Amino acid sequence: MNLTALRRIAPVLALSAATSLTACAYDSPAAPEPGPTLEASHDLLFEQAVPGNINESQLKVRDDRTGVVRDLFGQTISGAQPTVSADGQRVVYAAIRSLDDYDFQDLFLVTRTSAPRRIALATGPEFSPALSPNGQRLAFIKMTEEGNTQLYVADVDGRNETAVSLALAPGLRYGYSTPAWSPDGTRLLFSAGEPGRLHLHVVNANGSGLRQLTDTSVSDIDGAWAPDGQTIAYVRTVSPSQSQIMIRHLSTGAERAFSFPWRNRQPAWSPDGQRIAFVSNMTDNQDLELYTVRPDGSGLTRLTDDMLRQQSPRWIAR
Repeated sequence: MNLTALRRIAPVLALSAATSLTACAYDSPAAPEPGPTLEASHDLLFEQAVPGNINESQLKVRDDRTGVVRDLFGQTISGAQPTVSADGQRVVYAAIRSLDDYDFQDLFLVTRTSAPRRIALATGPEFSPALSPNGQRLAFIKMTEEGNTQLYVADVDGRNETAVSLALAPGLRYGYSTPAWSPDGTRLLFSAGEPGRLHLHVVNANGSGLRQLTDTSVSDIDGAWAPDGQTIAYVRTVSPSQSQIMIRHLSTGAERAFSFPWRNRQPAWSPDGQRIAFVSNMTDNQDLELYTVRPDGSGLTRLTDDMLRQQSPRWIAR
């Protein structure tokens, strides 16, 4: 893949190929409910488009008690795809550093007490970072010069960068997407497969014990662990304009879907397991807004209502 092509895809590296959807368990979305409780111990971290510049976003935090939106850690940070440690002290995100060469996008670390700094990883654009719960390890996707993608893990300071080698079927061009650490930090959930047909997999952090979870004619992406480590939420796609939030129990394989219209992406479980945050354009099909819903499909709540694009919600401890 040449530099011109890389420039064209830079603003949308987090997006995956489109596919189709199986039947849904919920017939229609629940009516939006009043805002969250005042007892919540976590707020919602996300990326928000900069007004007048659709290719730039900044990291924001929405107070779960008041709805007030503020800058992450009191700093104006341009970036996307944030991931946060369980204690809320560290955030890793992706940012476009330069479009002048192949290594145009890097991962950055910011803490409550320090300014952002680039993580010293090997050459190549990185995206879809996932910080381990203890904040010490990092999983991410790296793009090769040929335009392929590979799953990597490294220490949060960039040392010990290692490709996760998987015993997948030979002879195919595989793509990798959206890794996520299990709550105990021992396993990785990610998507892999042929372009346009990515399936969910789970593997031990050292690359052993690979298990494929889904195998449909469509793509399953954006995997997210429930706090119990036994349930996941993810996205099943239909086309660039239609995708569904799904829930799957790992032990039984039982699935169900939320039948919200249009695009629904990037689910994130609250630490108490009571809500799932996600983004959707279900209301006006113009731009992505933040929502939450209970795992049983009730309590749909719209959190933002503006002309700005919100993406990549993550719960962050206060």
